[in-house]
Amino acid sequence: ALSKPVELPGIHEFTAMGLMNNRQIDYYDSVDKKKIPKQDWMRDKLPADYWEKGTQSRKSKEQWFKDNVNILMDRMRHNNT
Repeated sequence: ALSKPVELPGIHEFTAMGLMNNRQIDYYDSVDKKKIPKQDWMRDKLPADYWEKGTQSRKSKEQWFKDNVNILMDRMRHNNT
């Protein structure tokens, strides 16, 4: 996660991914705002509501991060430029 957006392709303000046995199994970023499977077996075996709930969870974590970074920046008297 970054404290502010950057203008670089593929780099997002917030990115989260799940790993299992050193393999990426899911992905979420602050642009698409959707948790998506990265393994066929997950896409095939898990119901749609798993991904919907996972998306809501990741959105919540993204907001938590933004709120806490803003608090920290304010306490450290750091501006947003």
